[in-house]
Amino acid sequence: MASELVVITGAGAGIGQALARAFSAEGHPCMLITRHQEADPQLSDRPVLYHQLDVSDAGALADAITAAERQYGPTGCLINNAGMIHIGGIESLRLDQIAEEINTMITGVINGIHHVLPGMRERRSGTIINISSIGDRKPAAGAPVYHACKHAVRSLGESMNMSEAEHNVRVMNVAPGLIQTNIHQSMGISFETYCEMLGNPTFITPDELAKIVLFCWHQPAHICIRDIAVMPTDCAF
Repeated sequence: MASELVVITGAGAGIGQALARAFSAEGHPCMLITRHQEADPQLSDRPVLYHQLDVSDAGALADAITAAERQYGPTGCLINNAGMIHIGGIESLRLDQIAEEINTMITGVINGIHHVLPGMRERRSGTIINISSIGDRKPAAGAPVYHACKHAVRSLGESMNMSEAEHNVRVMNVAPGLIQTNIHQSMGISFETYCEMLGNPTFITPDELAKIVLFCWHQPAHICIRDIAVMPTDCAF
């Protein structure tokens, strides 16, 4: 695993940025997919490539991964991390907002998998890690589309583990909750208000979650941590 290419979507900030730093620190060349491209100064001396695109654009995503594979070899690990959220019920969201969530968190995940899976099957080696949410099993009223998307991705992983077992391809679902990111900005509220909404809990840092993902990845190829929920110990949710 020491030099396998790792493709990370949503790599520009938060969890994705922490994953990029963690995997590249171990010597993995990384293809970092972002909507808003900005080089991370901490990665300036590491083998990383950046590509600005929307993961719902299957052609652009495939081209970016192919370009990285030409330079660094086949994708050993695809981490589907790109995500976003619109707060509001079905009746209050615009249809384009609903489509944006579905396109990012379901179509985008499928686009990446569709591109890398044939090669992984042929090599009988590869890992797909979907960064889901605790909301994939414990939905809330305020973001039904988001939670439905995460539930779909979890179900996708369960189905794929059944179909890909014979090909020795691992599919992992990592379901974090209460990670200290800037998600409150997309909700249009301050971090303080966000904390109050949640009962002022302890947060897990993106770096802590990245270590957990690395732990899953480091398991021998014949072991797949298929589904793991990660929450602060003092959170009763």
